[in-house]
Amino acid sequence: MRVCLLLFRKVTRRRLEDMTPFLIVLGLALLFEGGQCQEREVLVAQGSVAVLPCADEFSTLSYPTAVYWSKIVNGVMKTVWRRQKSGLEFRPVRDPPRANCPVPNFGKADYSLHIAGTTYEDGGQYVCEVVGKTQMVKIITLRVIRASFSPAIVVEGSRTEAMCDVSPGTKSVKVNWKRNGEFIRRTSLSSVSQRDAGNWTCQVSHNGVVVEATVSLQVKGITTPQDNSSVVYAAVGSPVSLPCLFTDGLIPNTVRWNRISSTTQFRHLPPSFFNGSSASATIQRVEDGDEGMYMCSGMMEGMNRERIQVQRRMELVVSRVVSSSASSGNGPVTLTCHLSNSNQITSYEWLRVTYGPNDTQTVTSVTSVQKTNSFRIQKVTERDAGEWVCRYYGKQGVLGNVTYELHIMGAVKGEKSSSGNKTAMVMGLGFLFLVIFLIMFQMYRNYRRKKRILLYPAMETIVHQAATEREHRERSRPKMTEPCVGQPKTVCV
Repeated sequence: MRVCLLLFRKVTRRRLEDMTPFLIVLGLALLFEGGQCQEREVLVAQGSVAVLPCADEFSTLSYPTAVYWSKIVNGVMKTVWRRQKSGLEFRPVRDPPRANCPVPNFGKADYSLHIAGTTYEDGGQYVCEVVGKTQMVKIITLRVIRASFSPAIVVEGSRTEAMCDVSPGTKSVKVNWKRNGEFIRRTSLSSVSQRDAGNWTCQVSHNGVVVEATVSLQVKGITTPQDNSSVVYAAVGSPVSLPCLFTDGLIPNTVRWNRISSTTQFRHLPPSFFNGSSASATIQRVEDGDEGMYMCSGMMEGMNRERIQVQRRMELVVSRVVSSSASSGNGPVTLTCHLSNSNQITSYEWLRVTYGPNDTQTVTSVTSVQKTNSFRIQKVTERDAGEWVCRYYGKQGVLGNVTYELHIMGAVKGEKSSSGNKTAMVMGLGFLFLVIFLIMFQMYRNYRRKKRILLYPAMETIVHQAATEREHRERSRPKMTEPCVGQPKTVCV
């Protein structure tokens, strides 16, 4: 009743100043004729729609009525929205109206005020005055919750604090914080990282009502990778990209890449190692020895134009397949998947890659997902030649794979080449024996022919004499072709 009397004095003073004695009757009615004066509280988050209730629960008011909504600012009542009995409405003309009282609800004795896009400054005490056959006055305290950061946008490594404000303030509230949906206790950050970025929610409980206000924290720096625990896996002979993505605010020409050796010495890498505004680095072909720690760094512009260096470390793990076989040509072959750092590897899987018509690729799992990193082929056949893939897994799933080309140079090729050599050797020996046989057969025939001639001596003499005469004629034949020279009587035979 004390609040209503105070309000009556303020309402009466304001109406007297406006020369409207009609409202003096309203104050007297509130005091002496059983008028209603009630107080309520409304708790909303900044940016939401606030509904300030003002309804006649007893349905004693008659239609048409006059409705006045006012806000108490520094002890002075300022009109927010009003409507006369004649239907004339008064709204502010300087700013777009955010407060509205739906007139169609008046027939239901509902005169609630709707405020769209509630701001932190909208918090305070509001007065609803309804004048009809009887008078009704209600006081509503609007409390607006605002979640914010100071400063709002920060650079990695700097300091910020999450704040939850209530307007107007009150001590009887309980505040809890959530980050990306999970409750946290720490709201003061001395060294901000990318893991702190996201949605922070301020949860306020007051008089049994729970309201949440959310604010987004933006952290300038390197978004990918988020921290220094990033690991990149690559197979020998394949290209790999080392990610380094900056947010807005990167100062141009300040990106640097370094490789960290075991002695923690930094080796500056040339600008050709990376390209583009993303500053990500690319290795066109990974070789043994490229494994290790790499660091990407750059300068960011802070709130007061100060230069802040941000950097990120990442590890490159190189994988390859090592083949070991027995000394014998047809012995077993063992394929081993080797990684320069296998601390995060939990299991391995071996797959077989085959190619069909039109270079169609088929991948077949040879082993199940297992703990060991090796696979043994008991006897290598021609079907085992080709691509073998070792796929390795971590807690988060598949981390990478490496391909190995298995060439048949031992057992199978040895067997094929030896069998081919034997066949060629057999064929060559057979041909050689055939030639020798023919030569021996011819020599035997000649021998038999001579042997037959020796059996008849007279025939041998005749044959010998015929051969001698034939030889004599062949020797004397050039003399017959010479021209006759000398005496004319000489006759050349």
